[in-house]
Amino acid sequence: MLSTILIGVMIVCAAVILVIVWGKLGKISAVNYQASKAAKQVAVKRRLLEERLQRKFSTAGNKLSGFLQPVGRDLSARVKSWYQKAVDLEESYRHKILRDSFKDKVSQQQHSGGLLAEAHDFLTTGDLVEAEKKFIEILALDQMNIPAYQGLSELYLEQEDYDHARQTLEFLLKLDKNNASAYRSLGRLQAVKGDLKSAEQSYLKFLALDRTNINGYLELSEVYLQLEEPSKAFALADQASGLEPANPKVLDFLIEVSIITRDRQAALKGWRMLKEVNPENNKLDEFKARIDKL
Repeated sequence: MLSTILIGVMIVCAAVILVIVWGKLGKISAVNYQASKAAKQVAVKRRLLEERLQRKFSTAGNKLSGFLQPVGRDLSARVKSWYQKAVDLEESYRHKILRDSFKDKVSQQQHSGGLLAEAHDFLTTGDLVEAEKKFIEILALDQMNIPAYQGLSELYLEQEDYDHARQTLEFLLKLDKNNASAYRSLGRLQAVKGDLKSAEQSYLKFLALDRTNINGYLELSEVYLQLEEPSKAFALADQASGLEPANPKVLDFLIEVSIITRDRQAALKGWRMLKEVNPENNKLDEFKARIDKL
């Protein structure tokens, strides 16, 4: 009789363990293990599962101890063994989910990276239709892919599709408010549309985030020339020259702005530097003639 009760109790305990653990495993599979926060939640759930099982075994043990003391130690050992197997099973399943999630994430990133390279190749060769398809394909996989939005904005600017370019850039800045290149592209768009004061603000935000890109200085300098603020234009061209003193593009622009502002000294200095770094420049004679007239 006692052995029958013992066997029954053991079967009930095993069933309880399997039901509880199986239910927990089903819930665990639905958790997003790709994020560190989710992984921490899984660890908490696992600890709660262990504590709940321990409480159940403790309660069951207290109830049985009154009439099963002679076999209590054997039963306790068996229950502990089953419990450990259940924990080991949960741990193994959790690691499998983490590995699969990581593989999926890496695979998606690699695929998106390949598509991004193809899109930029099409963009470089001028095949804008195929480039757009690739960028959109990336966003179908990952709606938060910032490089894809950047590529699309460049494409729309190239197509002179300014409405879509602006919408794309504004959305990109919602995703990443410190995206320097987005502010520069937005400044270019606003300048083309004739919204010079907005362009000024966009370029200033760009330069606050990236002080090493000479294009931002030169493009904002052009905006100031259009706003008829030549002193600000010259200051920016001079800063660009300080960053890259041997860059013919920068020196060319600096000479142009110096002539506009009628600063003969600065124009002549820029001309001499340009002649030194690029003596074959076909604009040297034209610049010298204009400087002589100042």
